[in-house]
Amino acid sequence: LVLLLFSWCFIFFTEYSLILLIVGIIILDLSVQAVHVTNQSMIFMVRPEARSRLTAAYMIFYSLGSALGSIVSTNIYANAGWNGVCLFGASISALALLYWMITYRFTAQITGTSDVK
Repeated sequence: LVLLLFSWCFIFFTEYSLILLIVGIIILDLSVQAVHVTNQSMIFMVRPEARSRLTAAYMIFYSLGSALGSIVSTNIYANAGWNGVCLFGASISALALLYWMITYRFTAQITGTSDVK
């Protein structure tokens, strides 16, 4: 999630450098894939016998979030341009990071992935 947030710093400077856009997209893609795999592995630890149903539900909400993000980004671009889209992307990334930080202790206790007490 930190890399995801960091990627928007590169993407923001697209006007000045196409290389920064490429670097930002690579970092964004790698971090989104890492978050995706981590989310699914955490879900599978909780209910391994329900993998198919959990994967289906996860992918439905993942797709809905992607569609909603595209719609909102299009509207933001129309009103605030590229800087607005980058701010929106960074804000969503920061909210995800904040949510993880708040819920980490609880999630670690449920999944048994940490020595958090």
